[in-house]
Amino acid sequence: MKTLVLKINPKKPEKDKIQKAAQILKMGGLVAFPTDTVYGLGADATNGPAVKKIFKVKKRPLSKALPILIGDKTELTLYASGVSAKIKKLTDEFWPGPLTIVVKKKKNIPDVVTAGKKTVGIRVPDNPVALALIIALGRPLAATSANISDKPSPTTAHNVKKYLNKKIDLILDGGKTSLGVESTVLDCTTSPPTLLRPGAIPMEKIEKNI
Repeated sequence: MKTLVLKINPKKPEKDKIQKAAQILKMGGLVAFPTDTVYGLGADATNGPAVKKIFKVKKRPLSKALPILIGDKTELTLYASGVSAKIKKLTDEFWPGPLTIVVKKKKNIPDVVTAGKKTVGIRVPDNPVALALIIALGRPLAATSANISDKPSPTTAHNVKKYLNKKIDLILDGGKTSLGVESTVLDCTTSPPTLLRPGAIPMEKIEKNI
């Protein structure tokens, strides 16, 4: 497999390049792209076989669930059930942005994404390329850092290519990511919510909104 690298405007992504990437995803391919945190490796979250490819190329255990990215906070209830007022307050405050919220999933998210669990991590990235890609796809993206498991998360397309060249279909090169730190992961199925992974948003800031 030859991995295509396309340079893309990080602030005003070219429509033809986004459409090309979205078409690859619709056909079950894998695309790496910049987010606000690190470069992500994405597949159509509703396509189980495509999602399995992420695990294979990353050498990631199938028992380790993947989060999904959506294009707008209003889409949360399409894929999550039991969305409380507290959760909505968090999305109002921190989305788009580097907060992944773990919620109860709906059946339209395949079990391979969530490692058979009844919960899923969801966020809206604060990056024009990522958002344009999700919107063009018209479905959520199963996405995680575009690296080999246990290797540092990439913040440039060059680093992605070092890890995944000839293993994925396309890398959208939108320059260096703005934060360079992975998202904070908060389990909102517990009361009070539980911090699962420290990240770009400090827990002290989150606690003011829950």
